Amino acid sequence: MFGRSTIFKAALALALLLAAASAFVAWRSAREGRSFDVIVLTVESARAEAFGPETTPNIWRLAARGTRFAQHRGSSAWTAAGAVSILTGLSAFEHGIHSRDQSVPERWPLPLKDLAARGWRAGGLQSFMQIPNFAHLGLGLEAGVEPRDWIEARLRANEPYFLWYHYLPTHLPYNPAPAFRPDWQALLPQGDEPAAARLRTVMSAPVIPAGSVSFEASDRPAIRALYLAGFRQFDAWFADFWKFLEARGRLERTIIVLTTDHGEELLERGQVGHASTTRAGHLHEELVRLPLVIWAPPGRGFDARVVEAPSTHADIMPTLMSLLGVRPVRALSGWDLGKVPPEERPWNGVTSEAGFAEAEPEHIRRFGFARVEGRWKLHLVQEDGAIVDRRLYDLDADPGETRNRLAEEPDVAGRLEAALTTVIAGMRHHRPEDGAKNALAAPAWRRPAGSATLSYDDLGGRFRLEWAGEPDAAYRLQYKAGEGLLSVAGEMEVVGTAKDFGTIDRDYWNTWLVPYGTFRLRVGVAGRDDLWTDWLTLRAVP
Repeated sequence: MFGRSTIFKAALALALLLAAASAFVAWRSAREGRSFDVIVLTVESARAEAFGPETTPNIWRLAARGTRFAQHRGSSAWTAAGAVSILTGLSAFEHGIHSRDQSVPERWPLPLKDLAARGWRAGGLQSFMQIPNFAHLGLGLEAGVEPRDWIEARLRANEPYFLWYHYLPTHLPYNPAPAFRPDWQALLPQGDEPAAARLRTVMSAPVIPAGSVSFEASDRPAIRALYLAGFRQFDAWFADFWKFLEARGRLERTIIVLTTDHGEELLERGQVGHASTTRAGHLHEELVRLPLVIWAPPGRGFDARVVEAPSTHADIMPTLMSLLGVRPVRALSGWDLGKVPPEERPWNGVTSEAGFAEAEPEHIRRFGFARVEGRWKLHLVQEDGAIVDRRLYDLDADPGETRNRLAEEPDVAGRLEAALTTVIAGMRHHRPEDGAKNALAAPAWRRPAGSATLSYDDLGGRFRLEWAGEPDAAYRLQYKAGEGLLSVAGEMEVVGTAKDFGTIDRDYWNTWLVPYGTFRLRVGVAGRDDLWTDWLTLRAVP
């Protein structure tokens, strides 16, 4: 017989052995996860039908190797709100980014900060990522660097990475390269010059505010053809990018997420675009039903399959953190898609009416909300805090949301509204935070030294602003651009005496800056209304 001492020693040894084994498994899991790289590709304005066997044959073929989520919805109807949900694992109700000049609080612990603390290099490459909406996420911004060059640098440094790259050319204007451009004129009524003029607007304008163009139903085939042609062009880009990763032997060590920021309206409600471009944002299916494909290393649960259960943008980061073996400091509201979500899972969405282009970002008057439960979808419109419109749709019988069933199904509408109202009550609204320390003197422009007309060649492909002042002080950079319907104004925070917008290619300059024409800029000390530079007026020309 064994004595008590012997039994105790054996139990202790077994406990130590189990603890060591558990620690080894955790260490190995973390080590394996850390060796995975992550690429999140968001394709601008991609409604669900943008990805398919005819439009994107390369993506469709490659999607068969990963997991495609057929019932995926975004969180809002404009870029920053959707992208911040993807990068934080928080819904738009939680992160509170509803227009330009808004950020999450710097103190928030977020997943990308967790990854950075464990050795991942997190980067974003597009110039627009420098606006306040993308501050404090834990994302290093390296504007103007090409994805392949950035990845090559990470591989040479032997450091794991998290890359967010946003493919922008599918945004308005719909003007794909000649090799992909359809014969759009053949899709219009013969000899209809007003229709041709409307299409030329679609091919040249980055924004088309509601009411500025009176589209007709006969315009839709040509508009849709031009829109989808942009995704054929992206499909070719993606195929080359996949070959690049494949040639470097990285596919089995890389997690790839392919999705979008929001969808796009193509005349379903009479407009072309989304909240920031129409100034008439809504949450109908053409704007919130989106593509999502995830590729992960073998054995991680994302092998060839199609998931019909509902998913949303807030699920993406929890899924990635699980794959990487990192537990977020902050609990995330999304679902780990490695485990199939429940079929009856509800969805909630919110958008401001004009997204980035809101007239007063700190005083947004009108919001659109929506909730989906199974076949039913409820829309609420809130103006100055009061509900001014309600609509209920049966998505099974009416996927285009054309027949309001509110009067016929009051009990269903009441149930959905009660649940949605609870979510709305907890929505975060942006609150400006105090900046860093203030300088004591007004700044003064150094570069450019004065107002000027600038062409792309004058810039040499790079745009940088500099001013005299305290080098470590906090400043406010205000901007006003364009006139009338094509106008925007806002503000961004800058620490230090320069704002480098990075490399800007010629297409970006001509498509996004030249149409606005004149830009007015001034810099002031944060927290002071009396210390400003003079207004600098810059005119952008091709």
